[in-house]
Amino acid sequence: MSVLEVENLRFTYGEKELFNNTSFKIEPFEHIGFVGNNGVGKSTLLKLISHKLAPDKGEIKWLDHIEYSYLDQYLEVKSNISIKAYLYNVYEYLFDLEDELNKLYSSLEFESENRYDKILSKADKIQEELNHKGFYMIKAKIDNVLSGLGIKVSLNKPLRKLSGGERAKIFLAKILLEEKDVLLLDEPTNFLDAVHVEWLSKYLQSYKNAFLVISHNFEFLNDVSNYIIELSNKVIVKYKGNFKDYLQLKQLRDKQYDEKYISQQKYIKKTKEFIDKNIVRASTTNRAKSRRKILEKLEVLDKPITERVVNFSFPFTSSFDMEAIKVKNLEIGYTKPILSNINISIRFGEKVAIIGKNGIGKTTFLKTVLGLIPKLGGSSYLNPLNKITYYSQDLKVLKGKSSLDYIRDDYPLMDDIEIRSLLGKVGLSGELAIKDMDKLSGGEVTKARLAKLMLEKSNMLIFDEPTNHLDKIAKAALFKAIQEYPGTVIIVSHEREFYKNLQLKEIIFS
Repeated sequence: MSVLEVENLRFTYGEKELFNNTSFKIEPFEHIGFVGNNGVGKSTLLKLISHKLAPDKGEIKWLDHIEYSYLDQYLEVKSNISIKAYLYNVYEYLFDLEDELNKLYSSLEFESENRYDKILSKADKIQEELNHKGFYMIKAKIDNVLSGLGIKVSLNKPLRKLSGGERAKIFLAKILLEEKDVLLLDEPTNFLDAVHVEWLSKYLQSYKNAFLVISHNFEFLNDVSNYIIELSNKVIVKYKGNFKDYLQLKQLRDKQYDEKYISQQKYIKKTKEFIDKNIVRASTTNRAKSRRKILEKLEVLDKPITERVVNFSFPFTSSFDMEAIKVKNLEIGYTKPILSNINISIRFGEKVAIIGKNGIGKTTFLKTVLGLIPKLGGSSYLNPLNKITYYSQDLKVLKGKSSLDYIRDDYPLMDDIEIRSLLGKVGLSGELAIKDMDKLSGGEVTKARLAKLMLEKSNMLIFDEPTNHLDKIAKAALFKAIQEYPGTVIIVSHEREFYKNLQLKEIIFS
């Protein structure tokens, strides 16, 4: 029996219809990857099935007693509760059982002997449940998940003081520890380095229950999924197999759909021509009316959606033949050092990827070299001939401001036509240009941020996790732009496939 049934779902966000009589099911133990271009409504669907939004029409039915956990890519936590208390609350009922067990044993001191058997029998049942639930392995279990996800912050730190990436990882840790019947995961790998993505991949492969995961990390999806659902043309299609299987099946299905659509359009055109020609003739009017009725009942196929063209290009200034960056015995951190004795030399025109475990200091290194935070020791030289374009990992969504406003704030002399033309190049045309940025998908926000960087002339690009949230079309466009850029490129990325295919020189932090 299906754990979730979605039937005839319709939902409009603003003026955009996202789902048109969409139906699908999740069966027990299915590991489902969820794909689709930026902005088609993947995150919205997770909000609908987790009852954070209500559909315009249709039904969303969970099987009785099914429990689910939902990881939101924009989760906000303002609580003063510590990380430790937040995670250990998952096992609160087991700690309550332990308290009850201890009270039973303590009561033996005051109870008569004829009640001992009854008390001990109840205590044995509680002890059996604690053992069955792995109560005495809780600390080891939590430590394993924290280590696997690369969480190194103090467990006494309040949740409200966590960065966006730390918050996402802590909430993901809690979801994994809960082990619910269904996991709903929206971009769980965004703040994980390659080694921790690999750990999560293995964890989900062996997960005993069902999950639905949105991700633009296709290598990850291929490893964890035994089904793929794709949202396109306002409907969901479910494919059996992993991501590579889906690509082959989708290509075949798209070809069949295109042929069916063309054939139907020809039929509609021919039928309309017959009706127009014969409706007023006494001898053929009945035939024309009959065909019109058939046409009115016809379920017309939607026109195949042409994928939005995305083009990134970063204007280049001038070159020079010398070192662009040089650091010697550099020590980085905030109040305390997190990495020391860094010795790196990057010449102009080199393209490098800085890789290493999460929390090792990659982002801190970039900020130190750029002078955004002070170094704690050693020396750091940034050639003054560098003209730098910097994409930071911090995703600051501006409430009440559109992408149009976002560009205009820094470029007030650009008119709306020029800004719309720029946004159109990255796939943010029409109403997407004037939609509040906090209502855009993560990928659409990233495109707006990259569009602004396209207005900066530079000879050095520094990207900190630029592929987070980007769909395959945008990712390919960014890949092409970096590949063609003649200047220096420095990338921090957890997507191994992305930087490996770019054939960047690797600088490993350890």
